[in-house]
Amino acid sequence: MAKTTQRGQVIRRKARQMKVTTARAVKGAGRSARQVQVTLGDLIAAAFDTVGGEVKKVAQVVSSKDMTVATGKHIVFVG
Repeated sequence: MAKTTQRGQVIRRKARQMKVTTARAVKGAGRSARQVQVTLGDLIAAAFDTVGGEVKKVAQVVSSKDMTVATGKHIVFVG
């Protein structure tokens, strides 16, 4: 609970709690962000930097559901 004073009186007010699902959080985050053009090579290079150079793990990261939501494209590795 937070306390607020108004003309010498102490008023207690409850903080609002919101239940946010992952999809709504991602959708809300994308609205305020500016769009950036990123190439597939940039995504793969960033995945290699993050994972540490293992090809199978990079393929999992780039083709994951979270990456699909973030980029709006489904990426599939064949090979």
